[in-house]
Amino acid sequence: MGRVSAPTTGRGAATWRRRFCVGVGGLRREAATHIVDRISAVASDLGLQLGRPGCQPRAFVLFAEDADLATQTLVRTKGRRFRIGLPDSDLGDQALADFLVSDQPVRWWQNTVTVNAETGIINRHLPGQLPVGTPEVIRSPTDLGMLGNIVTPSRLRNEVRDDLTQVIIIVDVDQILGIDATQLADYLAMIALAQINPEVDPGPYDSILSLFARPESAPSGLTDWDRAFLRGLYGAEQVSPNARTRLSAVADGMAHNVRRQQREPR
Repeated sequence: MGRVSAPTTGRGAATWRRRFCVGVGGLRREAATHIVDRISAVASDLGLQLGRPGCQPRAFVLFAEDADLATQTLVRTKGRRFRIGLPDSDLGDQALADFLVSDQPVRWWQNTVTVNAETGIINRHLPGQLPVGTPEVIRSPTDLGMLGNIVTPSRLRNEVRDDLTQVIIIVDVDQILGIDATQLADYLAMIALAQINPEVDPGPYDSILSLFARPESAPSGLTDWDRAFLRGLYGAEQVSPNARTRLSAVADGMAHNVRRQQREPR
């Protein structure tokens, strides 16, 4: 998990919980539609509800001839889209600096929020603002947002979860020449749906994430390992207050999915 996943400091692995909508820019319609459809199919397989045609994309893929210029322009003109002002909502200043000058074929920036696991209400707030959804009368521990851990006789249960709210992906078109469209779409699906380490190298894992690290031996699309990773991530009940334990829950779910796939007839 640690080789591939990169949650924000001290947080669990975030996932999409609301309606998922992906958009692609910088390509002709036919090529863009292929990528949107492929990513959406993977999202649907995970149980996500897809946005209707014309929905406002929260996962956006931009293909650019000058990726550095496109990245710098976006950050300069849409700065609040990158640093939204909520604690632990991104990987921080150094990560943003690296994003601006990355020489990778694909670079990405992700934002998350912490929400109440039962209500889905954001429970972090911008500096100087009252917490979102602050009640006039406190009726239950969940009214306390981040302080609302529930203590039971057996364990401490964290009623806060981490949600993805935005993923911006920039593809350098000069560096993807010769890459199969389906391979690229599946690679983008992994990034759009999970907090993947910007310096990802899946190492010994059979994963589409090796597409640019080892293009000559990369798989033709999502592998059993990739699908197990995503299903483990989206199927895990990440309710422990400890971030390491929450990631272990994802790993356990992933292992379960790998075993299930091995039992299924080919």
